[in-house]
Amino acid sequence: MKAFALCLGFVAAMCLPSVAGAQSGGSENKEYMYEIGAGGGISWAYGDVNHSSLIANPSWAADLLFRYNWTPRWAFAVDVSSLGLKGDTRNYSDVYPGGADYRFNARLWELSVRPEFHFWNYGWASDYREKRRIAPFLTLGLGFGYARRSTDMCKKSAIAFTIPIGGGFKWKIAPRWNAQLTALWTKAFSDNIDGIDDPYGIDSGALQNTDWTGQIMLSVTFDFKERCLECKNQHSLY
Repeated sequence: MKAFALCLGFVAAMCLPSVAGAQSGGSENKEYMYEIGAGGGISWAYGDVNHSSLIANPSWAADLLFRYNWTPRWAFAVDVSSLGLKGDTRNYSDVYPGGADYRFNARLWELSVRPEFHFWNYGWASDYREKRRIAPFLTLGLGFGYARRSTDMCKKSAIAFTIPIGGGFKWKIAPRWNAQLTALWTKAFSDNIDGIDDPYGIDSGALQNTDWTGQIMLSVTFDFKERCLECKNQHSLY
């Protein structure tokens, strides 16, 4: 009887870790189609005031993110951001015609859609696809922005189509939680984001003498809408 109890205890001890692993693995192995979250960071402007410093006069920035995870290598992000932009010509050696100084303070609201390419498969639980919890990524998208600027002389506004380009790192900190560090440089098809239009009398075009913005953002997102890997032959795609 004692030997039977010892054998039963040994079998139970061997089975319990497997059951616990199966239970935890069941939740950790789930995959989700969408993410939603928010972030904060810094932003700055390039243009007629700053065209030499990598990061100049940074201001606060924030964003709201929605992301569709197509595969472990590809995702599509919809990003609504609010970027602070400011500049002061007194910080630079350049001189405007007439010797006038110029300062501006702006807020740019931008809506962009960006595909994101991961350097390797991104996910929580590693499987035959060799998913990793940390993955660098590159992104290039299209957007639309509205800027409201306060200058030395007046208040102005401008709208422009934009092209954000950049990259960063994603880190899956929990089965349904993600952190992203993203650096973006955005070309605006306008020379009025900073409120100055051709101060040197150089004609502007869609691809020349237009403004840029930069941003570094740290965001946190939450996964939702579980993906059915057994439905519609998802394994062949995923």
